[in-house]
Amino acid sequence: MNRVLPMICAGLGIMSLMCIVAACRWTDSTLPERDQESAVSRSVKPEEIGALIDRAEQSLATNRSDVSAILSDPLYLPAHGWPRFRDLIKTHAKGSSITIVTPQEPGTRLRVRLRLVEPDGSASPGALVYFYHTDARGDYGPNDAHVPLVGSDNNYARLFGYAVTDSNGTIEIQTIRPGGYPDYAAPEHIHLRMWCRDNRCTGGEMWFEDDPRITREWREEAARDRAIVICPVTIDARGLASIEAKIKLD
Repeated sequence: MNRVLPMICAGLGIMSLMCIVAACRWTDSTLPERDQESAVSRSVKPEEIGALIDRAEQSLATNRSDVSAILSDPLYLPAHGWPRFRDLIKTHAKGSSITIVTPQEPGTRLRVRLRLVEPDGSASPGALVYFYHTDARGDYGPNDAHVPLVGSDNNYARLFGYAVTDSNGTIEIQTIRPGGYPDYAAPEHIHLRMWCRDNRCTGGEMWFEDDPRITREWREEAARDRAIVICPVTIDARGLASIEAKIKLD
């Protein structure tokens, strides 16, 4: 989101610019209540959402389900944008492999393999990784492209998850390939945020090498920002796409 700022600064007043900068910062804060309705299906009442989250919490607490089972179950889709549900997924994230889409989710199936390494090249085990991306249409939520508040896609993107790196510093995600924004030419991407065991925190993005949106200018930007990794894409005989990346931590 921060890459948009140079292109819009000229047309905005100082106060507008200050609001956008504040919204674009990575935070763990959740959406105000007035915006939660935009983040989830408007056909589901808040009390029904609460009952869904209660059900997910009980299932996770009793080990009847793991986070993959919850995130890939269509039953819980209306709850994905709600802070309590997202906190629940974060709290119960323990494995290094996760599925975050339902079987019915439109789009090309994608396997993502990410490895985190320390500055000396050694593996970074036990890091918590948060990731999210758009759906195949390029939208974060079920109702609108992008988000109702600038920068708040971090708080409620429908396709999201948490995983913990294994002894090799690796996580694996089963998802779909994200679409590019319908009203902006940014490359297709997966957002990342990583918390290491010693409390270091960093962000990043994964892009797709075969994405026609990646122009020379975008490649030059990626070359300047080591948190952006442009990943080669492979397709197997079943049509499953895969990308792999290694991110070196500070």
